[in-house]
Amino acid sequence: MMLYYNIYTYINDQEFLEIRNKLIPIEKKMADELFLLGWGLTESVKKNDALIIDFIFQDRFFMGNIGFVYIDEPGGPVFSFYVTKSYDELENRYFVKQFISENESLSFYDQNIDLILDKAIELYKLWDKDYVYENNINY
Repeated sequence: MMLYYNIYTYINDQEFLEIRNKLIPIEKKMADELFLLGWGLTESVKKNDALIIDFIFQDRFFMGNIGFVYIDEPGGPVFSFYVTKSYDELENRYFVKQFISENESLSFYDQNIDLILDKAIELYKLWDKDYVYENNINY
């Protein structure tokens, strides 16, 4: 199967499809836990043009993301796992992001996804308004 287009430099269409297929069970493991906590999947990896798994959460005050993304560099494929939390106040967005792990293989995530996901959820819950404000990433 050929892709309509490939946004990556260091993998071909066949490698993209192979990686995507390996992401599907990881996405399912994450969904099984995160859906119970009220998180939603932005777009299934099956339908996405990018090799990313991203879940989003929003309540009355905070917004957040938990997920991991393909790093398009030579020597891959490697991925980085992140958690974000933000809020808007007086026309400003306050935003923090932390990588739980960076530049790791798919097999690493397949073996450790439960621990990594638990750490991300723990951090998200720990970060309160003061923490987000004091550690805000200014773009």
